[in-house]
Amino acid sequence: MANVVFDFQQAVFTIESMVAKIERQAQTIEKLLKENEQLRQENQQLKARIAELEVRTKKNSTNSHFPPSSDRFVEKSPSRQTSGKQPGIEERRSAKYRILTTESFTA
Repeated sequence: MANVVFDFQQAVFTIESMVAKIERQAQTIEKLLKENEQLRQENQQLKARIAELEVRTKKNSTNSHFPPSSDRFVEKSPSRQTSGKQPGIEERRSAKYRILTTESFTA
């Protein structure tokens, strides 16, 4: 068997360094636990805010006391369908192509 020499000074130094390392790790764990708790609280607040906003966006003039002008986030459909013609164009054309008679000059 080999002759094993145990150095107590080196062993004490190793134990002291391990104790210091454990203390640093304990401080780090405490710091991380506090940060984790803060993040959990912030997460709960944000979830509540999201729920509030979702409820608000679901409301419109038909299911709340708000006037129709306050309806947002909804694309409104036109109340009447357009014909595609320009307004008033028929009247202008009929006046342009009116047949002139002698009766139109007397009046």
